[in-house]
Amino acid sequence: MKEKILGKEFDKLIESLSKFPSIGEKTASRLALFLMKNPPNLTLEIAKSMVEARKKVKICNNCNSFVFEKKCFCNDPVRDSKILCVVENIFDMISIEESGEYKGQYHVLQGLLSVSKGIKPEDLKIDRLLKRVKKVKFNEIIFATDPTNDGEFTARFLNERVQKYCNKTSRIAIGMPLGSEVDYIDKNTLAKSLIDRRKL
Repeated sequence: MKEKILGKEFDKLIESLSKFPSIGEKTASRLALFLMKNPPNLTLEIAKSMVEARKKVKICNNCNSFVFEKKCFCNDPVRDSKILCVVENIFDMISIEESGEYKGQYHVLQGLLSVSKGIKPEDLKIDRLLKRVKKVKFNEIIFATDPTNDGEFTARFLNERVQKYCNKTSRIAIGMPLGSEVDYIDKNTLAKSLIDRRKL
């Protein structure tokens, strides 16, 4: 019915917007309507920003984080190269940086393992992390994934595979509320969670 009223192009737009995480058909429909009722130059501006960002922002082959103009934490000689913090996404990395408590290296998973969602190790390029860990021999690897079922499962899964290649593995402290997400935690709580991290 929607396609008959608004046309297949509008239906295709809703379908495309629905591919964003946490965006269902209703939210996608609202976003599509927002784009349609505003001046065309706004849509073009948004589309141009997306294309430009996609062109200029790359994924680092070493730490799996986003790289802009070849600038990456991996290349910073000031940081402690023997401590590695494993996070779910770039926003978690930024939150930890803003806590001011961590000065080591990062590895960004770009997701979490999840049985219910069908996300497997190969989907997260975990082989890239294992290759890095075997090569560097870190003094400590910190798992800073969310204290959710998927976050805990991911931390345990990775710990079993990396602990023999480093001196110590640890998990951010339980001070973080159960079920919370790292990038939503205030920097003081996050800093304390890093300080009070527990050995695995």
